[in-house]
Amino acid sequence: MGIFTSSTTTCPALPTPVNGKYQSWLRRYGIRKIANKVSDAAPISGSLTFNQLSIYIAGPCMGVVCLISISLMLLHATHLSIPAEQTKIIRITALIPIYAIIQFATIYLGTSAIYLLPWMNFFESIALITFVLLVCDYLSPNVKGQNGYVDVHDSSSANDDDAHGVAMAMSQKVRRLAAQYIAVATLVAIATDITQATGVYCNNSNSVHFAHIWLTIIRAVSSAVAIVAIIKFTTAQNRKLPRQRIMFKLVAFKLIVFLNLLQTIIFSFVGARVTPTATFSYLDLTVSLPAIIYCFEMVIFSVVFHFAYSFRPYIINKSSNSSYQGGALGVFGIAAAFNPVDLVREIVDEI
Repeated sequence: MGIFTSSTTTCPALPTPVNGKYQSWLRRYGIRKIANKVSDAAPISGSLTFNQLSIYIAGPCMGVVCLISISLMLLHATHLSIPAEQTKIIRITALIPIYAIIQFATIYLGTSAIYLLPWMNFFESIALITFVLLVCDYLSPNVKGQNGYVDVHDSSSANDDDAHGVAMAMSQKVRRLAAQYIAVATLVAIATDITQATGVYCNNSNSVHFAHIWLTIIRAVSSAVAIVAIIKFTTAQNRKLPRQRIMFKLVAFKLIVFLNLLQTIIFSFVGARVTPTATFSYLDLTVSLPAIIYCFEMVIFSVVFHFAYSFRPYIINKSSNSSYQGGALGVFGIAAAFNPVDLVREIVDEI
């Protein structure tokens, strides 16, 4: 008998509000239900439900996040002087609006949000390994002297050569640990969608008879391994790269990843114990509320990224004969950053 075939594998129904009379109110006001349901709670004020309030709050936050983040990506794309680094910065920055868009969409999706949420971790895993590759580009002597920005250590002495060799060997191990998270995040997302569709995922239960608890643990362990390895690697290389401020970049980026991991764990376990009220449904407390929190956080991080991943160090001096390589409006830079073939090639070549 398999782990998901026990007689106890009937997923509990979603908790309902203490007062169910507001179903007729929802029909009267034409609240649209996607998949199973979006909200069955009473209005919190007048005709305003918490689900609607969530949309009014998260929507503008998402818009601000997209505006600020896209502006940073365009600034790098139009000032593309070191493509190897800046395309990676563009890719990392894209994680912020992706988070905000997915979280906003979950408010509309209701119980179907579970099909979309795991793919946040897939995009997160891509950004994680991209950050490692960015630090490796900073360390690589092949990019030394471009635009006068990269300040790798002088490799003229044997000691420096040895130190550089150790750093690159360490980076290979870290790249592999980061790459495993891509594989795990992808498989967990696919497994979540399949088990949810077949009725054995059960987001509102932490029973070992359902896939939810196991997939949450697998994803958390894989993410934690990658994060710890990257933190150790970046800390070890910090003194060699003072101009790149890699610790500032690390903190700005890793806080997003850490908060996502922490909030996923918290809401995964809280979801099995939450008690809805007349004005706050189960989905309000487990989908809409986390979405608002995420969108608020992404507004803050989108601003911080303008300082941590600034385009200004890549501005070419007027006396230089070099020119920007991003093309008109940075089209070439954006295309290079999101070219899936280049992304796969970079990851495969580096691991």
